[in-house]
Amino acid sequence: MSEPIYKRPEDYDLEHEGNTEDIDFFVRLAGRLRPKRVLELACGSGRVTLPLAEEGARKGYDVVGLELAPEMLEEARRRYGEAPAETRQRLTLVEGDMRTWRSEDPFDLILTPCSSMCHLLNLDDQIAAWRQAFDNLQPGGRFVVDVSMPNLAAYADSFTTPPRALLEMDRDKTDPETRERMIRVKTTRYLAHEQRAKILYVYDRFAGESNPERFVSDFESHVYFPREMQLLYLHTGFEIESLYGDYRGHPLGPASRQLIAIGRKPGVRTWEGRNAVAGE
Repeated sequence: MSEPIYKRPEDYDLEHEGNTEDIDFFVRLAGRLRPKRVLELACGSGRVTLPLAEEGARKGYDVVGLELAPEMLEEARRRYGEAPAETRQRLTLVEGDMRTWRSEDPFDLILTPCSSMCHLLNLDDQIAAWRQAFDNLQPGGRFVVDVSMPNLAAYADSFTTPPRALLEMDRDKTDPETRERMIRVKTTRYLAHEQRAKILYVYDRFAGESNPERFVSDFESHVYFPREMQLLYLHTGFEIESLYGDYRGHPLGPASRQLIAIGRKPGVRTWEGRNAVAGE
């Protein structure tokens, strides 16, 4: 995972400024499931992790954030240091790879927001991550994966002869405190035989009257389809519990923008968990 944006956690956070729907979804889900231990895979700068730990301080569960990129983990630890004592008591941050990291103490809930599983570009890595999540769960525990639904309209130009790449501006974010502005444009090429999107991101960051700073990120992303997602769960031993199409808990449908899957590890629960329907 060598994309430049992950070496620039402040820019990553500015890129996601104001995006709270997924945070609210995962905090709400944890509140309904009543876990004792929660693991977030690829926790990044702590954008979701810290709100989960804050809720854990109120509801009585612990959170572990696992992250591979050292720059992102450093930013998460900085936020950890600024958090209230009761939040810090509930949160542990660990450097590790979701494909291989094993916990001595199992979890009741494992989640991975923000399309992080799309960094796993081949089937062996995907199966390894799903199996490791299975092994790190208590019987009856849930594994939640959140990715974007395939945007077939964005991929259409990839099938022309010769292939074309549409240039689009898809981010324009301003920090409400510093007034720093981030504009992101991108081109997308879809490789159908690999189910892979090759995305070129160009970032322009504006700070005051100074000249904008520009950097480029060549980003590769696996494109998950719903049946494929279900098969990954079933192949690694999970039961399919729920499929959602957005962060409000609506069922997956033809116009869904998100693919949020919840798999359950079979077995008798050792903790009090409610039904995972987000809209309850």
